[in-house]
Amino acid sequence: MTSPLDLESFAAHVEAATRTAGFAVEKREGAVLTVVLHGRPMRCDLRQMIYGTYRKSPNRLEDIVQAHLAALRQVPPPPPQLTEQQAAEALLPLLQQARWLDLAQLQNGTPLVHRPLTGGLVVTYVFDLPDSRAYINATMMEKMSIPPVITPDTIYAYALENLRKRTSSRDYKTLGIHDGTVVVCETKDGYAATRVLLPELMELWAGRIPGRMLLGIPNRDFLIAFSDRNPDQVAAMAQQVRRDATKRDHPLSASLLTWKDGRISEYRPRF
Repeated sequence: MTSPLDLESFAAHVEAATRTAGFAVEKREGAVLTVVLHGRPMRCDLRQMIYGTYRKSPNRLEDIVQAHLAALRQVPPPPPQLTEQQAAEALLPLLQQARWLDLAQLQNGTPLVHRPLTGGLVVTYVFDLPDSRAYINATMMEKMSIPPVITPDTIYAYALENLRKRTSSRDYKTLGIHDGTVVVCETKDGYAATRVLLPELMELWAGRIPGRMLLGIPNRDFLIAFSDRNPDQVAAMAQQVRRDATKRDHPLSASLLTWKDGRISEYRPRF
């Protein structure tokens, strides 16, 4: 039985396979492979991305390499240059898991601009274009930080205002009555869960829901709000949110959140 490849040998094997597949490899430094895609270098940290998977299943070496090559083929071209007005109108907040953020920064090599939220979630920022989304990273932020100065607070406020303009009563519906009242936002634009950041919208919903308003955001395209006064409903919703967070695309939180006095926090049952 052949011994598993060490990290250096594994990286060399992946580099050779990447070149053979027709990709231009700019350089390799240890386990970090820099591949030129669409005329731009992309940093691939093989230790963080796929070596751990290989160590668990060394007999699947070629499957892992093919998955790496497939991922490279799916990297979209960079977005076109935007005018200042186009960029301003396209800037939106997008919720992500903090662990996704860590992986994305390892993959891209440049930290993404973000803002902590709660429960292992962060607010990232994107230019939402017709054919793609471009995340705002530290380098882009520096270029934007010229008079008038763009700060983390101003970019958050501006992105939120753009989301506010894209939100109307058609984006959600209210079901049930009294303690069984539920408000659901299930858009297919990737920003349903992000609408939890709009304080005036949450205030409106809270006015319809008796007691403390609980929230579920299992994935980016779903946001649900309901009361804490119905224990059976809370238990059912908590179970559904956990299930959806593990089975749906773009997962966010498997836990319930609560909204009170303009603040989002993790839900702690009252005993």
